[in-house]
Amino acid sequence: MLMVIMKRDGTLTKPPMAQAQANNYLKNLITANRYASLSQALNDTFDGKGKATTREKPPKDYLFNGHPVLHASSGDGQQSVSLFFYESAGTITLFAMGAHQDLPKPKVRYKLVDYGQPQGEFQEDADIILK
Repeated sequence: MLMVIMKRDGTLTKPPMAQAQANNYLKNLITANRYASLSQALNDTFDGKGKATTREKPPKDYLFNGHPVLHASSGDGQQSVSLFFYESAGTITLFAMGAHQDLPKPKVRYKLVDYGQPQGEFQEDADIILK
């Protein structure tokens, strides 16, 4: 699989990247104490281990550009990295990145502190709350 990254302006990186290239690209958006979490989240993404991004209230599944949203997350607190993406025709499209935030279980919250889209549910600084 290869990855494209949807930039803040809605354009896609070209050409599609292998995992190592995506890792190097995304490292520019975070501090060094989060690099290990980024690598693990990318491993899960490229290994097809993304999880459904489901909220408590209808509509249940988050969608982006008509695709079900997947996420992969690694680490805790200030060292965590959470990636939001969809897969289509063998390509991963990453469109938001943030960090895990603590909430009483069973809820899970991610804050899109690193980057997101200019508007909508996945805009920068948005909260994504899952059941």
